[in-house]
Amino acid sequence: MSWTLEDLLLFSPQVYWRLFALENDAVWPAQPVVLAAAALLALTFIWGRRPSGRWLGPVLGAAWLWTGWQFVALRYGTVNWVAPTLAWGFYAEAALLVGLGLSGRLVFVQQERGAWPGIGLVAAVLIWPVLAPLDGRPWREAEIIALAPDPTAVATLGLLALAERSRWTALLCIAPVLWLAVSTLTLVTMGAWQGWAVLAALLAGLAAWVAPLVRKPG
Repeated sequence: MSWTLEDLLLFSPQVYWRLFALENDAVWPAQPVVLAAAALLALTFIWGRRPSGRWLGPVLGAAWLWTGWQFVALRYGTVNWVAPTLAWGFYAEAALLVGLGLSGRLVFVQQERGAWPGIGLVAAVLIWPVLAPLDGRPWREAEIIALAPDPTAVATLGLLALAERSRWTALLCIAPVLWLAVSTLTLVTMGAWQGWAVLAALLAGLAAWVAPLVRKPG
């Protein structure tokens, strides 16, 4: 008997995407609020300003905590018995973001060049919901930052690429990188082309973070 990756899936694509519809129905009208906040954050970086990690760390940590608990553990956990275990990675990321932010170890700096890949990833989550209708699915199944794990992880990698390099920011990269790798494998196994979009975002995030950080003078 031969086995394929599809044999390891515990759910159908329809069941998987339905989880996002249920989540969006439950939290409406949070979606326009978080998208507006993400747009303002992206514009802040585009305008050359840098937010304080002392407040952005806890805010991003709250997004990881909510997504890990509400979506990964409670919703995804209903169709995938591994999901509640994966959620602990979200809780750890949330704790690190809050702790490093409040302690002043998460610092966003002015860069002379090389900032645009990170800014691009932050801005990419604004169009991430469009992937649903492009795939022929309803808007109710769209993935929204701070409510769904993939765009939350993508935005986090983008923000970390705009932060001061340290062993702490390297540690913060682990959870989003691992989640996006798992998501890529899941989506590709389901036959969803969106898996390649997730993989592209993952590779772009890694490339942006490992690129040298060049500060602007003054």
